[in-house]
Amino acid sequence: MSKARSARTRFGTRGALLLAVSLSLVLTACGSGPATAPATSAGIDPNLGGDAAWQEIVTKANAEGTVVLYSANDQDAATLPAAFNASYPGIKLEVDHFASGALTAKLDAEAGGGTGADVATHSSRAWWQANVARLAPIAGPAIPKYLSGSPDVYGDKQYALIAANPLGVAVNTNRLKELGAQPIASYKDLLQPALKDNLGIVPGEGSPAAEQWWFYAAQQLGGQAGLTQLAALNPRLYRSGTTPLATDVASGEIAVGFYATRASVDALKAKGAPVEFLPIEPAIGIGGYIGVVGKTHPNAAQVLANWMLSPAGQAVLSKGGILTPLSPDVLGSAGSGAKQITPDVHVTDGILTPEQDSFYRTQMLPTLVTGR
Repeated sequence: MSKARSARTRFGTRGALLLAVSLSLVLTACGSGPATAPATSAGIDPNLGGDAAWQEIVTKANAEGTVVLYSANDQDAATLPAAFNASYPGIKLEVDHFASGALTAKLDAEAGGGTGADVATHSSRAWWQANVARLAPIAGPAIPKYLSGSPDVYGDKQYALIAANPLGVAVNTNRLKELGAQPIASYKDLLQPALKDNLGIVPGEGSPAAEQWWFYAAQQLGGQAGLTQLAALNPRLYRSGTTPLATDVASGEIAVGFYATRASVDALKAKGAPVEFLPIEPAIGIGGYIGVVGKTHPNAAQVLANWMLSPAGQAVLSKGGILTPLSPDVLGSAGSGAKQITPDVHVTDGILTPEQDSFYRTQMLPTLVTGR
């Protein structure tokens, strides 16, 4: 990773078209050479850089035949299994989706048990940090080959940043025109008087990563003065998340909603709704982290974690606007259009600094939530 990449701003402590491939693993006897797979049409081999020890893990993973992923990304259940199966046809991937809070609570309940998740991805780095002792180090070749020396690999490779989901604005293009509002191109464009009573926000209560998002967004809005202007527009509060907000924007119930995810907006746009997702710069991305959390399918867990961190998995994850920690150059044609987490992207990690926590409790909440 470049020095500029390593130096990007973080919050806290410093802070997804399926992959159309057709390949079959050629597994030779253990110890007879590196585990390899035929190159895909995009030139991506998730085992690239693996040695005889890695080949043995892949062989054992195929014998296990199943791997379970708990994911906080609501798109993973639809996009990952078929793509992973194309690379590893002998291993069935089961994906269970939970919101981050419910996911970590489930992981806590399963701690020490023999069932449940093998691998997990979610946004709370505080959880990863507190549970590092129960995580099996990620053993595959992807980290040393593509993320060697990266500040986004933690401990002794126990967990790593896998993606950043940039939040933006959902806009009903018809309603925006009816209101005579100006196009939304910046954070401050959200403060225009034409949007009064036609704006929705997700306050993010209870989600440290979302609270960090508001800490940064408020700076772009103009600090306390910007929050006061926003409150004067009487924004509708969406405490249950981005999907209800995007649905109301799509229906015209409100004209603009933020923050929003591209996935929730694009799903409605695909059904014919006059809605668009607008990224706003500088981007604020919700960080997603991956680790091996279970012992039921230990080898298949290693294969999945490595695949998700390799160009093969990142080419799938990066569809739909998710940012990748890898250089798009290594993703091949399957990663066309992928964008990297660059130094100007702020990645939340869910570890609130005292300043961020104080801002959210004493400024954001009183102004936008409890004070109206």
